[in-house]
Amino acid sequence: MISTPDDLLRLAPDAKTLEAGRKLFYSRRWRIIGGDGTWLWGEFVYGPNPMGKAIESAVKLTTGKFVCSCRARQRPCAHGLALVLMLKNAQERISVAQPPAWVRSVQFQADKAVKPVTNVVAADDRFEERLALMTSGVEELEVRLLDIARRGIADTLAQGPDLFRAAAARLTDAKLPGPAGHFRRLANLGPDGTEAQIARALADLYLFVRAWKNKEELSVKQHDELLQFAGMTTRKDDILRQPGLEDHWLVMGVVNGQEEKLRFRRVWLRGEKSRRFALLVDYAFGERPFERAWPLATSFDGKVHYYPGSYPQRAIFPHPVPGGRPYDGLIGYTSFTNMRANYQKALAFNPWLYSYPVYLQEARPAQHGHDKVLLDAKGEVIHFHPDYENFYTLLAISGGGPMSLFAEFDGYRLLPLSIVSEMGLVAG
Repeated sequence: MISTPDDLLRLAPDAKTLEAGRKLFYSRRWRIIGGDGTWLWGEFVYGPNPMGKAIESAVKLTTGKFVCSCRARQRPCAHGLALVLMLKNAQERISVAQPPAWVRSVQFQADKAVKPVTNVVAADDRFEERLALMTSGVEELEVRLLDIARRGIADTLAQGPDLFRAAAARLTDAKLPGPAGHFRRLANLGPDGTEAQIARALADLYLFVRAWKNKEELSVKQHDELLQFAGMTTRKDDILRQPGLEDHWLVMGVVNGQEEKLRFRRVWLRGEKSRRFALLVDYAFGERPFERAWPLATSFDGKVHYYPGSYPQRAIFPHPVPGGRPYDGLIGYTSFTNMRANYQKALAFNPWLYSYPVYLQEARPAQHGHDKVLLDAKGEVIHFHPDYENFYTLLAISGGGPMSLFAEFDGYRLLPLSIVSEMGLVAG
């Protein structure tokens, strides 16, 4: 559990943010610094008037929850870390007092329980109405896919990306954001997109159509996965009611991205005892920060709650506690053949897997002409994802020799996220 300021400082997203926090620790612009044993708060003036506008920052000491009104995209930010440094090194600057109104508001939001569904009949009616709307969208999607199949991919590409954007808009209106995202990604491929990429995406969408039409024949877990692919979110409190998996979890890789104004983040964790992976997915609109930081190579103790499914990956980690101890037990694939075989087994359980986590050992990066590839111990080749831009960093760290790395596998290519180096686990 969190018992010292050092536990909180280990939550810093990176060394740069921690250093910025140290600079703010010495600043004279702090107007109010207070605490009540559970929360620590402060107001940092950023204008010329000492009584003018201030950034409001607070930290819940028992859970490591950081809240701040600044525009930093990551939490904890420098203001929150500066408050923790005061708790560690300058407690005389902290006044024991009743929290101001803005802190009480933060405390209320943090402790507010999720409202239970009181009108079950009305909730069921809304669910049935959405299912009916989604079914009409699936029927329209089937017509569109069959039309593309008749015309051919080349003729479809000749019409430009607007065709895919229009399909995405129609699916969004039908409450099908998952398939809509596939069409948006097709629209964003541009001239670098290959017919194979487009054919695979369209085939996945047609598989979704067939599965939807036969959803009554699916098991409960498969039905849940189908709804998740469609874009129907599962209530967080419903997930938290399920038994959690307690373990010592290591942050193996982080992926950040953006679709229009919506930013997303995928965080991969690996359990030390269970050897299971868990995927945390966060969203933030515009410049708003993510709720908390998951620094690469840090570890946390606690229970992870998986979303329902026959091959669960996505999860919620409600109460992570900094591990503060070494992580042991990393064992990876030395053969791409074994990796692909396990991926196929996973796909048999859940055909909607598009990010399969793999830890590879004795892999060697190499360049064959214009192709940048990864070789396993037997010389089998696998290509990198076209979005991967750090091949030469990978080559420099490995020195052309075997190395260990963590990556996402999509069935065809690898996207490295982290590398095991002399300094430990570093971003790939």
